[in-house]
Amino acid sequence: MKKESPLWSSISLLIGIVIAILALVRGRMLLPLLLAVFALWLLWWLLTQALPLWRNNRAYRVKEAQLREQKAPANSGGQLADALLCHVNYRITAMLHAAYPNARWEWLDEPSRFAVEGGTARIRVYGIPEHDYADVKLDQKANLDCSLVKLSPLMPGSPDAQPPNRQPVNPRIWFETRGRAVLEALVTDLNSRGHSSLTVQENGEIFVQTKENETEPAKEAFLDFPEKVYWPQLVKVLESEGYAADARDADILVSW
Repeated sequence: MKKESPLWSSISLLIGIVIAILALVRGRMLLPLLLAVFALWLLWWLLTQALPLWRNNRAYRVKEAQLREQKAPANSGGQLADALLCHVNYRITAMLHAAYPNARWEWLDEPSRFAVEGGTARIRVYGIPEHDYADVKLDQKANLDCSLVKLSPLMPGSPDAQPPNRQPVNPRIWFETRGRAVLEALVTDLNSRGHSSLTVQENGEIFVQTKENETEPAKEAFLDFPEKVYWPQLVKVLESEGYAADARDADILVSW
């Protein structure tokens, strides 16, 4: 059985009382008695229905305001961290562009905490020859310092495999900064003339095989071409770019 609400029960009771008064009472007492009944019912409704509802709404508004006050510091803290991080990003970019206009970079560590608390964080840099990373330092006085970092790969073979008195070479960086533009221009030109391969000597000179099975030097040459100890890695770089490469005794054969 569906339970009726107290309000509808009170209205039903009020209607019953009103009908009884109209049936039993006559004369001057009728109107004051009806007004008294309606006043009592209205007082009951205010005390039992309206007042609790008002109190509940007021308590809900108070609790909602408290929750907003609790969330406000957290939101403001997050907005402050984002603003500080944006400021630090601009400063790092300006510092790198002052020396390397084409430099790009990205965070490797958690940037938001670094922007707020300072310390040292590492970034990955692009477009800076012979450097892959940089360490960024931010002290308590908001002084910012950026130091380039060079990571040398562990070369296979004997300890004497690395050329003496020479800085390690990263074939990937060399290709991106020195080799790509030259190779792509050559391949476009040679491919349009029916060639499908070229060879690169140890000194960076490029040769093309003619139809008469003779070789002729190309107009371009690679600058700072990696030495033979780096050729296996360079072959992998070329293969990752879609070329077929083979490191031979005196040269590298590149096909497309």
